[in-house]
Amino acid sequence: MRPAAALARLPAVATTGVGSLPFRDPSEAVAHVVAFYDLPFCPQLPVRDGDMLAEWLGGDPGRCGWSPERERPRPAAWGPFLAAMAARPPAHGVVKLQATGPLTLARGLGARRDDPDLAGLAVDLARWAAATVAEWVAEVSDLGLVALVTVDEPRIGDVGDPGVAGAWDPLRAVSPLFGLHVCGDVPWPLVLAARPHIVSFDVSRWRPGSAGAPDLAGLAALGIVPAPGVLPVAGGADPRPVPAPGAGRLLLTPACGTGLATVGRERALAAALRRIAGEASGRLAVPVAPG
Repeated sequence: MRPAAALARLPAVATTGVGSLPFRDPSEAVAHVVAFYDLPFCPQLPVRDGDMLAEWLGGDPGRCGWSPERERPRPAAWGPFLAAMAARPPAHGVVKLQATGPLTLARGLGARRDDPDLAGLAVDLARWAAATVAEWVAEVSDLGLVALVTVDEPRIGDVGDPGVAGAWDPLRAVSPLFGLHVCGDVPWPLVLAARPHIVSFDVSRWRPGSAGAPDLAGLAALGIVPAPGVLPVAGGADPRPVPAPGAGRLLLTPACGTGLATVGRERALAAALRRIAGEASGRLAVPVAPG
């Protein structure tokens, strides 16, 4: 299926999560995702998998070098997630998978932002990670579903050089749909150079027109579906203003993963996100593509 056709099957305003959830029980986490989110995703569970560096690099990311034995071949929730997707596949046929980005892994291994070998190290790490992610994509494809492979890059705000955009090519190649999530300040020239199908970002750090940041119409013109994070993860804060949907599809998420929040907070965020999406969908005249 072509990327545009797959994305056109999503609701006009859909909800999804960034990736990490605070559950300990993988089956409970998957049941929550299926119940609350329009675009289901395989939960990352820090209490089971470790943080985003430890999940891929093991317990000592500061150790020099890496090896295939250090990666986690499957997230803790993978089995329950596949079973749920087989039993109740989403009507639009898309699921979201997450992987720690190669630039963030390279920085986690100690590469400096001005290191001339940063891009080369990131490409090597991307190839290494892509071998595992390709297996995930194949298992999803066996269910007749399309995987949106979203690369989580919280550290690219301190890289920023558009010339390193090719570091994601090995991960882009494993699936028809490729996304980027940036929870900090977004280096828009670098992100736009990568041309992801979806870009996920904290809306409180997004100022259209500043530092090359496009508005939603500009993203849509490039074939990029925006996924603004409109709910702060920390409890007690008010929802952030939802950007005017414009004329293209829109994914709504929390501002970041909720793996360090409480289960109660995650449930409240998911419920609030559904309400906000329902309100926003009334302002967006884009039909859901027929099944």
